[in-house]
Amino acid sequence: MAFIVSAIATATGIGAATLVAGAAVGVSAYGAYKGSQANKANAKFSANQAQANAAIAQRNAADVVDRGKDAIADQKKATIRALSNIRASAAGAGLVVDQEGTLPQDLVVAMTEAGELDIVRLQKNIDREEQRAKDQGANYTAQAGQFKAQAKSINPFFSTASAGLNSAAGSGDILFG
Repeated sequence: MAFIVSAIATATGIGAATLVAGAAVGVSAYGAYKGSQANKANAKFSANQAQANAAIAQRNAADVVDRGKDAIADQKKATIRALSNIRASAAGAGLVVDQEGTLPQDLVVAMTEAGELDIVRLQKNIDREEQRAKDQGANYTAQAGQFKAQAKSINPFFSTASAGLNSAAGSGDILFG
């Protein structure tokens, strides 16, 4: 390597130290350019990943609502079945079911209230889970925006010029004698 530097320096009339310093400036600038390109690509990738996560969170929110509707429908069916069983058992025992103030009617009212409370509880859980998924999606969307802004702020050309000038300034005595 020293032979090549010496030969180029002799052929061009430039001192070997100046030639090496100039090469160091170029290598430093190129390294800064490649590093900046990698940082920008990484920020863009992170933004895309955060956007994908936001879309998944939104689908999760919709899924929570869909599963919740099924759970509420199942609970309503279970309540109706239980009420039917109470009515059938009471009627089979010879008791009047739909007459107010009777033990069978009290059971029907209690079962109806319990079923409605279960449905209200399910709906509240569904609403909380849906909101959690939506909040997560909003956080991912915000994160994607931050990564996009980061990617826009990275300028490989500016990084190259800055590194080259800094390196040249550090080698100024050799380059500019």
